[in-house]
Amino acid sequence: MQADTVVCGILVDHRGVLGEGCVAARGGLVTGIHRKPVSAERVLDYRGMGVYVSPGFIDMHVHLRGLRLDYKEDERSGTAAAASAGITLVADMPNTVPRLSTPEALEKKLRALRKRSLVDYAVYAGVPDSPGLVEELASLPVAGFKIYPGDLEERMEAVKRILELPGALVVVHPELPEAEKPVAESNSLRAVHRGCHWEAAAVQLLRSLEPRARLHITHASCPSTIEHARNSGFTVDVAPHHLLLQGWGEDCLYRVNPPLRSSIEEWRLLQTLLEAGVNAVASDHAPHAAWEKTEPLTCSPGIAWLEAWPSLLYCLVEAGALRLEEFLRLAGKGPADILGLRGYGVLEPGARADLAAWRPASTRIGAPRWSKARLVPYFMERGCMEVLATLVGGVPVYVEGELTGEAEAVNPFERSRPG
Repeated sequence: MQADTVVCGILVDHRGVLGEGCVAARGGLVTGIHRKPVSAERVLDYRGMGVYVSPGFIDMHVHLRGLRLDYKEDERSGTAAAASAGITLVADMPNTVPRLSTPEALEKKLRALRKRSLVDYAVYAGVPDSPGLVEELASLPVAGFKIYPGDLEERMEAVKRILELPGALVVVHPELPEAEKPVAESNSLRAVHRGCHWEAAAVQLLRSLEPRARLHITHASCPSTIEHARNSGFTVDVAPHHLLLQGWGEDCLYRVNPPLRSSIEEWRLLQTLLEAGVNAVASDHAPHAAWEKTEPLTCSPGIAWLEAWPSLLYCLVEAGALRLEEFLRLAGKGPADILGLRGYGVLEPGARADLAAWRPASTRIGAPRWSKARLVPYFMERGCMEVLATLVGGVPVYVEGELTGEAEAVNPFERSRPG
């Protein structure tokens, strides 16, 4: 049977380098792993060029905005940015306008993603105002629920009901609501007021509720948070800004929640990651319009990461600090496992044919090209990867610097199999 697409290079996934060969795809699935190209409608042959062919990267924490916030980002611009970085699945957060905490809002968001997304996608439901909506939201094709600090104060009954859902994925922003109440606006004072103790306290509170759901702690900014999460049996991810950004001062481009920590905390967090202490890296891609990131005291928190973080994170591999297979676990297989997605993050027959072809290369990260967010704190930082092609369901959506057309993107939570 002829394949739709064949892509060749140095095959690699979280298990390590599998050798030079070719991945054949048809009908959205990997149909075979071959030593040489087989007959196909499209052949991308990077053999002999030092190009890796790996599972596409997965970002399980992004804010694609859209709906009434589409001036910041929308489903197409955000997923175009993802595709340019080899990211083939994104999971969208529910703090939109309106919040994704009603069936109507979720259906509207899902329609937008079906129509506009260039990569595979998932979406989290927000905590509803009415506990009676929890089961209805859980029945929709969502990845799980997202709990914000304010939910622990304003919607606690609904939170408890969510935590009672056996096996459901619940992603938690680990701070108590008190962390968001200080009026200090400078980055240095915010880092003091929103200290690591609020993260640890949130993890302990959720643990005390004896959840039946699967809890995942996202963008842990402190090593102590990771320790509490692991001791509680929760999975945990870290964001690139808490790992990689230093010397931030009061510049509003560096404002995030939770705030950036001291260089000591940053190095300890990086050490924890290098010691395989976290389950995934997730970007917390949070785009804003330029005018929202220019006033130092009142600017909106968040950094747009989708076009840059895989290349910046790969610099740890180039430096010899992180093994290649560990990079691919953090950027692919780990997020897939947390999301409960079989057939993602691996190179094997029957897996979803979400692939990235890329090579180690010293680059300079410029201003975002595809995202609507133009102001970023890593402009002209050194990157260590060049993405040559991104395939979603075996269809090339990005090749050598250009988008190629419509994708065959899917929401895996609407399907019984990855293809």
